[in-house]
Amino acid sequence: MKRLTAKVLSCAPLNAEMGLLTLALPAGAEAAVPGQFAHLAVPGDRAHLLRRPISLYSVHDGILELGIAAKGEGTRRILATKPGEEIDLLYPLGRGFEKGGLERIAFVGGGIGVAPLRFAMEAFADARCRAVFGFRSRDLLYAVEACERTGAPVTVCTDDGSAGVHGLVTGPLEEMLRRGEVDGVMACGPTPMLSAVQALALQYGVPAQLSLEEYMGCGIGACLTCNCKVKAKDGEFGYKRVCADGPVFPAEEVVFG
Repeated sequence: MKRLTAKVLSCAPLNAEMGLLTLALPAGAEAAVPGQFAHLAVPGDRAHLLRRPISLYSVHDGILELGIAAKGEGTRRILATKPGEEIDLLYPLGRGFEKGGLERIAFVGGGIGVAPLRFAMEAFADARCRAVFGFRSRDLLYAVEACERTGAPVTVCTDDGSAGVHGLVTGPLEEMLRRGEVDGVMACGPTPMLSAVQALALQYGVPAQLSLEEYMGCGIGACLTCNCKVKAKDGEFGYKRVCADGPVFPAEEVVFG
């Protein structure tokens, strides 16, 4: 991890609620792993002192792409930057996804949790893999065509039935698991979705990696703001830092609720 200054190349809409920020990384920036994140300083006045953690949408040839949801004043300020302006960031941070010996991976994403899976699919996916992405409605779709260019088919699910399958991502995922079509799962999304994915992976005995979404302070493991509950080796429970020990964890390690 290093503190870097990156130049803004563009900022364009990604869907009805998200923007795609494209940055030019300085020479010598460390290589990133899918599932890691960047911690961005908010441009402008010093009222917004906390950085914003943003997952990596794509990294290639010194270009960093970040899919950012405009959730508050800080992210709106970041998305309002113009080409030629600079952004201060810590990059890359955290523990990412690991392909290991997996070949038939199911990539499962929900909402803004689809963003890090785009980078993961660029790195790991081919025609043997599958993806299931969930969105609230058609106008919130993004990354689907980009991910299909890896050769892996993408099943879209929407809460309102306006596109793809009317329902949750767990339906198509369970069908894949039941038919033995995948040998591993990589998932990112809201906590209820991750909890359901965890249950299915454990039920069918398929290894899964979950990228947790948590509020973060420092982003480097010092402030303990983003602790999550995990199973300890002695059968008891402990806590790990999502920013430093994650954000990606083995499914069997995470304790929800």
